[in-house]
Amino acid sequence: MSDSDNKMTLDELRSAIDSVDDEMLSLIHKRAALAAAVGECKVDQGDAPFYVPSREAKIIRRLLPRNSDVAEHSHITKIPDEAIHGIFREVIGACLTLEHPMSIAFLGPEGTFTHTAAVRQFGATANYMACKNFEAIFDAVESGRATYGVVPVENAFEGAVTHTLDLFSEMDRDIFICAEIQLSIHHHLFSYADSLEDVQLVVSHPQPLAQCRKWLQENLPNASLMEVASTVRAARMIEEAKSGDGALEWQHAAAIGPYAIVDQTSLPLMQKNVEDHHDNTTRFLVIGQHDSTASGEDRTALVMSIKDEPGALNSLIHCFASRGIGLTRIESRPSKKKLWEYLFFVDIQGHRDDKSVAAAIAEVENKAGSFIKVLGSYPVSRKL
Repeated sequence: MSDSDNKMTLDELRSAIDSVDDEMLSLIHKRAALAAAVGECKVDQGDAPFYVPSREAKIIRRLLPRNSDVAEHSHITKIPDEAIHGIFREVIGACLTLEHPMSIAFLGPEGTFTHTAAVRQFGATANYMACKNFEAIFDAVESGRATYGVVPVENAFEGAVTHTLDLFSEMDRDIFICAEIQLSIHHHLFSYADSLEDVQLVVSHPQPLAQCRKWLQENLPNASLMEVASTVRAARMIEEAKSGDGALEWQHAAAIGPYAIVDQTSLPLMQKNVEDHHDNTTRFLVIGQHDSTASGEDRTALVMSIKDEPGALNSLIHCFASRGIGLTRIESRPSKKKLWEYLFFVDIQGHRDDKSVAAAIAEVENKAGSFIKVLGSYPVSRKL
C-alpha cells in the first residue's frame, strides 16, 4: 500500500479536527472548574486577591519553553509564542472572571493602545471601563469602582509618560503596581483626504505625535499638529466634523493611531506604519489596591527623595549597588511641593520581599532627610 493510500481525506481530517476541538472544549471546562475551586479557597482565606500576576507569569513562563519542545518532538511547525501567549491569556482571563468578576479601567474609548494592552492582559471576558483621562483611571481604582487600571508608563524611544509618574507622586494614593505589559506599537494615518498633499492638520494623543515626529516632518512638513485626549478620540473628531457636528476642516485633517480605528470609525486608512521606529514598544502598568507576590523574575518600582546636598543621589543609588541590585530605570520629576525639589522614580531588579532588596529599602529609610515608598513589586513581562 502506498503512502497516498494512507492519507486521510479532507472530510476525515475535518472530522479529526472536530474531535480535537471537542476535547479542547472539555479540557477548558475542566480548567474552569478548577479555577472556580481556587476562587472558593480564596474566599475562605478572606483577603487573598483573586488576580495573582505572579501565578499567571509562572504559567506563561512554563508553557512557552514547552511550546518549542512539543513542536520539536512532534516534527511540526512551531506555533508562534505570541499566539500561545494570547490563547492562554484568554483562557486564564475567562477562568479568572469565573473566580471573581473584574472591572478594568483604561484610557478610552475602546480601540486605544491602552485598551489593547488591557485586553491582552485580562482577556475579552473582563468588564472594561473607559475613562476620559489618567486621573479618572487612578480615581476609579482608588475608589474601588474599578478592580484594576491600565496606564502607560514609558515608551522605548520617547521615554517616560510623565503624566503617569506625576499621578504616582501624589503620596496619599493607596495604589500599587501589580503587573506590567509590553506592547508593540504601530501607528497609522487615517483621513478622508484624497492624498498626503491635502493633509493640513494631524490630530492625535501627544505620545503618537512624538513617536511619529520624524515621519511627520518628512512627509507632512506644513501640517499643523493638534493634541487630544486619545487616538480614537482624534479619529472621532474628524468623523464628527464630516457629519457637520464638529469644527474641524475634516477634508484636510488626519488622525494618527492604532489599526483598531478602522473598527471604531468610518475614517479610511491612508498610510500604514508611520512610526519613526518599527520596533516601537510601550510599557504599561497594571494598578490596583495590592501588588504581586514574588514570581522568581520580578521588578520593584520605588519613588524616593533625599535632602538636596552634594552626592545625595549617589548615596541613594549606593544602597542598591552595594548589594548587587540593578537599577533598570530612573526618572526625576518636580515634587511640586518645594522649588527645585525632586522625586526620583526608580525601577530595580528583584522583589520587595527579597532580603537584599528589603535591606536596601530599609537603609534608604534610615538616611536623614530621605523618603522612600514602594509603588509595587511585579513580574517582569516579555515582549512578544
